[in-house]
Amino acid sequence: AFAEGLLRLGPLYIKIGQILSCRENLLPSEWIGALERLQDRVPAKSGEEAAELARSAFGGREAFDRIFSDFDDTPVAAASLGQVHVAVLRESNTTVCVKVQRPRLRDIYDRDLALMRKIATQVDKFSGLARVGGVQQSWSKIFGDAAEILYREIDYRDEADNAVRFAADFGLGIGGSEAPSSATDRAGQPLPSAAPWLRTPYVYRGLCSERALVMEYVPSIKITDTTSLDGAGVAAADRERLAEMLARAYLRQLCANRFFSTDPHPGNLGVEARPEGVPGGAAVPPRLVFYDLGQACRLDDGQAGGILDVIESTVDMDAAACVDAFKRMGVLVEGADDGMVRRKVQDNFDTGKVQ
Repeated sequence: AFAEGLLRLGPLYIKIGQILSCRENLLPSEWIGALERLQDRVPAKSGEEAAELARSAFGGREAFDRIFSDFDDTPVAAASLGQVHVAVLRESNTTVCVKVQRPRLRDIYDRDLALMRKIATQVDKFSGLARVGGVQQSWSKIFGDAAEILYREIDYRDEADNAVRFAADFGLGIGGSEAPSSATDRAGQPLPSAAPWLRTPYVYRGLCSERALVMEYVPSIKITDTTSLDGAGVAAADRERLAEMLARAYLRQLCANRFFSTDPHPGNLGVEARPEGVPGGAAVPPRLVFYDLGQACRLDDGQAGGILDVIESTVDMDAAACVDAFKRMGVLVEGADDGMVRRKVQDNFDTGKVQ
């Protein structure tokens, strides 16, 4: 019933449901199971309604027909903001995916975010700013940052740019092939291509618009679909390697690429059981697929270096080094009580949890 209620409330609340679906520590397992459908199985338009939605995103039937020779009006996936259809490019006869935005999203955001802004303001007014040793948390500021990100996500041109950069950082080419990486190590040398263990759909940037995204068709198995992974022969050893590669992917994003996907729920992560485009044929192990770069963030050198320092200090259980890393990242406000923050961090290390 909760998931159904979020569906009725609309896209913004579906996004909240997606976040909650990944928090098994907050909700009972039956709730998590119900919310997981919001990751990629949201009710969508199909048939002529879907075709008209796609045509309007490209400026009308004539413009649409110049680009595509075929369009499957039954979506292969649907989530909070849009739905994905398989189509064929007229010029090259290439099979692609077309992500089209749900109607009136900007109007819906304007309405719902205005209400949430009022709620955040009232929470700050009645509860005051949360403080730990001078570290301040303002719900209004958090909401403002979140609203900016959400509005960027409904312009698919931003998502296209994010996807192009993500692929360049990891050295990922069309067809799952290797390409030169634009990211470098500490010595300034280019990092190797991640194509043997990672893939993301190639984006046809010139065909994208505010409400439509055209990308390579890359089918995969949802990362949490254990039944399908079993059926595809993805063994336990493969899954351990995939988990390691996911951690590796985020370490590289955060500490080297300085650009990372901020929306890695299971609906946006897949497993390509039989990778194509890399040498080795059937011997190539399964690889990760990253979808949906609508939400992404850039880091400066201090933030990227600070994240690495936080990881190292956590492994070492060194509270003082962790506080120094927070300073390097710029997350402590001027005048923060370093001693109080350090004691809180040490308590978290000692208890094994964040309180």
